[in-house]
Amino acid sequence: MQIVIENPLLRRKYPSDGSINAVMDTGYQGFLSVPESIFKHLHLHRLVTDKRRISLANGAFSNTRGCYASVQIPHLSMKIDGFVETFAGLDEILLGTEALLETKIVLDYCTKRVKLEKCATK
Repeated sequence: MQIVIENPLLRRKYPSDGSINAVMDTGYQGFLSVPESIFKHLHLHRLVTDKRRISLANGAFSNTRGCYASVQIPHLSMKIDGFVETFAGLDEILLGTEALLETKIVLDYCTKRVKLEKCATK
């Protein structure tokens, strides 16, 4: 999924132009995990960070640090705020279930397509 990550307090975004692919990880109950290099590019390390301990898919545990930032999903015209974290060894952007709470995801194995749309308003 194409996203843009933003630190609204320090007016930094990643990528600076365009958008970047993020992996939709339905096994990750958090909001967004990013590699340390992106965390630093956004200057999130300059803000007060919280520390957490998470369980990884392989059963190992990792210590994370993070703070709040925004994610834009351009093709849905959505902007959502949540806890963005990083941990040693992470080399991809993971978009978790907390970030996907207001989206409908349809996996069509027949056509090998994924369709993502905003949830219908109540």
